[in-house]
Amino acid sequence: MLHARKPGEEEQEKLQQMRRQAVGRVSQRAHMVLLSIQGRSVPVIAIFFQTSRVTVRFWIKRYNVQGPEGLYDEPRSGRPHKTNDSVEKTLIDCLEEDPLEEGSVATFWTVAMLVLVVINKLEVWLSPSTVRSLLHKLGFSWGRPRLAMPTKTDPDKAQKQWQIAKAVVEAPDDSVILYSDEARIEFLPMVRAMWHWVGQQIRIPTPGNNVTQAIFGALNIRSGQWTYLLRDHICKEDFIAFLEHLLTVYVDVPIILIVDNYSSHTAHLVRDWLVFHPRLHIYYLPKYCSDLNPVENIWLRLKNKVAANRLYGSFQMVLEAVERFFREMSPEQALIWAAA
Repeated sequence: MLHARKPGEEEQEKLQQMRRQAVGRVSQRAHMVLLSIQGRSVPVIAIFFQTSRVTVRFWIKRYNVQGPEGLYDEPRSGRPHKTNDSVEKTLIDCLEEDPLEEGSVATFWTVAMLVLVVINKLEVWLSPSTVRSLLHKLGFSWGRPRLAMPTKTDPDKAQKQWQIAKAVVEAPDDSVILYSDEARIEFLPMVRAMWHWVGQQIRIPTPGNNVTQAIFGALNIRSGQWTYLLRDHICKEDFIAFLEHLLTVYVDVPIILIVDNYSSHTAHLVRDWLVFHPRLHIYYLPKYCSDLNPVENIWLRLKNKVAANRLYGSFQMVLEAVERFFREMSPEQALIWAAA
């Protein structure tokens, strides 16, 4: 009658550990061997584990020859992986190219299309789930793209920057150098991303009807002084009103005003107005270069503090919050934000 041999002290501890901690079938095999060591017969052990006597004998013999380590499964070769470096390179090359250049009828890649490409190029048949898993492994994810402004460069960028720099350097010592821009203040809250509990998306109430106001602002880059004017609209007449306001703020000194190429800044009406007000000179930033205007950073701070994710009781309260923001903004702080 077949029985498991008597184990040494270390083998006994190993068998007990395997019985308690090993996963699935390995734990069961260790239990079989321990019962055999205790004198239980092969038929009794087979009935207890509801398996064949052949299986019980096989593992007892394995233990007798190899000890507790023989109760583990031996490595299996299995079917060779179909995914290899060639498949990975093909997928990466495809995703970096326009699908239409590969003869596809769609303008973006799908898993099904990539499966067909791998079959046609490498004669390797992969399931859609395998391709999807491989894409995740390679660092790709499925998501919607984001719209973005086209990348453009003003052909006169260098010339315009040089004209501005030359005007600033050659300006008299009492000259005022201003960067100017405009924005809109709205009663409707501006929605910004924020933290919230999962499944409990924050609801920002709306006023029902929106009210807007234009705000023109100018930053003195030498002193940090901030000047602004509220208007009903952003058009050439309102811009001229702001220019006239600047003449009353900075009296009897040359003014160099740097603005972007918005239509109200370049209108013929504005150019005609400048002829009769030679104390103020306007220089235009290069097109598509809003990042060169430091006033944009002032607007960003303003809207984040005043307008983001917040509904006021009235539009007048919004304007009061704007006035309070500028009143609390020191010249030093304005220059720090502008340089951010």
